[in-house]
Amino acid sequence: MVRRRGMPTQGELVVCTITKVNPNSAFAKLDEYDNKEGMIHISEVSSGWVKDIRNHVRTGQQFIAKITRLENNNISLSIKKVDKNQENFKMKEYRLSQRAEKLLEIAAKQIGKDLPKAYEEVGYLLQEAFGSLYEGFKAALTPGALEKKGIPEKWIPMIKELAEKNIEQKEFEFRAKIFINSTKSDGIDVIKSILAEAQKNGLQVHYIAAPEYLVKMKTKNAKKGEKEFNSALESIEKSGKGRAEVRVEVVR
Repeated sequence: MVRRRGMPTQGELVVCTITKVNPNSAFAKLDEYDNKEGMIHISEVSSGWVKDIRNHVRTGQQFIAKITRLENNNISLSIKKVDKNQENFKMKEYRLSQRAEKLLEIAAKQIGKDLPKAYEEVGYLLQEAFGSLYEGFKAALTPGALEKKGIPEKWIPMIKELAEKNIEQKEFEFRAKIFINSTKSDGIDVIKSILAEAQKNGLQVHYIAAPEYLVKMKTKNAKKGEKEFNSALESIEKSGKGRAEVRVEVVR
């Protein structure tokens, strides 16, 4: 079960499970916080008039609730103050964090530790540094991100490896227009060879209208991809030197 340390904050959205239903209130455990329970007053169950609270909540039912008051470890919750978008967002975050927790458990087993110990050593740090456990694993895909946040060195290689295998990476696309003019007698062959050089360097080439071409590169590593893309464009310009006029215009 996904866990967080400390106390939740006022206004925070929390995943909770109903443990007890009274005539005018219900109690729910906060699923992400150990030994934390909140109370939902009958007036905070639904936006309409509630005649019987049992028509709206039952024991064992899971909800997304908002913390409306924190006082001396007493937690007041509201279900009606959570709109559909907030509910969907929080539930998606929770499910992604459940996935990340399984990855954390795998990493822990690799160095002979259990899940509670993994949380103590690195799990809570990932949450606090990146917002959630899943975002912590996702950040591992960016070179140097974990190191900058002080994540313990012994955990970093395993977290990176598991993230690369299990976290879907966003794809970035770089584009540029290439203008090629050649007055040589073999101008067509010159242009073909320049475009072939572009493809050799990993660029997709699309004809627009003479003398204009569109080149593209897709990558999951934005920083590395940008360097490779710029290097490929420089190679195109060099390949046309003395044979054609080549002009590059990066498309933002």
